[in-house]
Amino acid sequence: MKVILAIVALLVSGEAALAQDHSAHTPAPVRQSGAPPAPVDLTPATVAPSRLGAVDPIRCWWQSSTGAITIGESFEVVLTCAVIETPSMQVVADESRLGVASIQMAPFEILGGSHPADAHREQRRFFQYHYQLRLINADAIGRDVTVPALSIPYRVHSRVGAAAALEGRDLSYLMPALPIKVLSLVPKEAADIRDGSDASLGAVESLRFRSSMFEILAIALGAIAAVVAVMALVPLARGSHEAGPVATNRLPDRAVAAGARRELAEVQSLATGEGWTDSAVARALAATRVTAALAIRHAVSEKELKPGAPVPEGRLAVSHGRLRPTRAAVSSAVTAADVAVTGSRLDEAATITHRHQLEGLQSALAELTAALYRQTPAREVATLNEAVRHARSVAGEVQRERNAWRMWWSQR
Repeated sequence: MKVILAIVALLVSGEAALAQDHSAHTPAPVRQSGAPPAPVDLTPATVAPSRLGAVDPIRCWWQSSTGAITIGESFEVVLTCAVIETPSMQVVADESRLGVASIQMAPFEILGGSHPADAHREQRRFFQYHYQLRLINADAIGRDVTVPALSIPYRVHSRVGAAAALEGRDLSYLMPALPIKVLSLVPKEAADIRDGSDASLGAVESLRFRSSMFEILAIALGAIAAVVAVMALVPLARGSHEAGPVATNRLPDRAVAAGARRELAEVQSLATGEGWTDSAVARALAATRVTAALAIRHAVSEKELKPGAPVPEGRLAVSHGRLRPTRAAVSSAVTAADVAVTGSRLDEAATITHRHQLEGLQSALAELTAALYRQTPAREVATLNEAVRHARSVAGEVQRERNAWRMWWSQR
């Protein structure tokens, strides 16, 4: 009986020893991580078999700035990858397909992105790509839309010894799709979808002020354009209205006054050198009569002159216009008595300057008429010079007063 028990004990101890030895040679189970295991397809010559299950040559993951978006909302998705870089092994990923200009992420629209500088830590090199995305498909509201799966090609380069290097074959790392929830912009009871404006009340008020300023500027410029157009059409209308067999006042008063002023200046310069001859006195009297007629608003006789035609005696040549110049001979039969009658009829509203102008013109006409037509003419140089000077001054005043802009402004 003792012998049998000893044999049983030996058998039990042998089985226990065998089980312990088997458990020592069986690998422990590996705990699965949250991320799906990366595919490992390395040749035996590239990485030793004992290292295949220890580390992943490349590992990537997605990171989104939000888990739910609205239609048209911009959000950011970041792709981060870690690859092995050691003196004996280097994983080279093909990043040419990861750039913003080359990658496709339909149905999302890529608005932009960036590629920060790589980072190194221990035996890993980290590279990262940022993508700015948005979705404009209204049919995706209330559904999950995924950022498409991404295949990243890579190779494993190994170094054996000091100079020998081995390059592995092409491998691929598959990034899983990233689900994004699309939310509705409005509740179910709404009839349509609207994107609320983010403009503040200050911005709205600023835009209203700018629009008001532009409106005022447009009205002002339009008014100026209308005035300029009217000023341009008035001479044409006046010319067409006055065209006929007997045309009077074809030239504007300011042009006639300017011509009389130039004539008086030439006569005064001529008299300074040659003295007051009959011709000089006659020319001065004709220009002074035209000036007096303009001052008391009497009609001035005009006779159109052809180019190169001589000026009749007792008349004054006046030219006006640049594009279509008009040349005419003007004259007036106004006397000192006419000026005196007009001066006596002035009302209380007449200015002292206007009264002084008429008195000076009356005296100038009397002196010039006596110097030309008296039997024994008395031609005092100082008196005639003063008469011509006063007539020139009145002609200049009439030219300024009859300016088109000033006349239009005074009639408002």
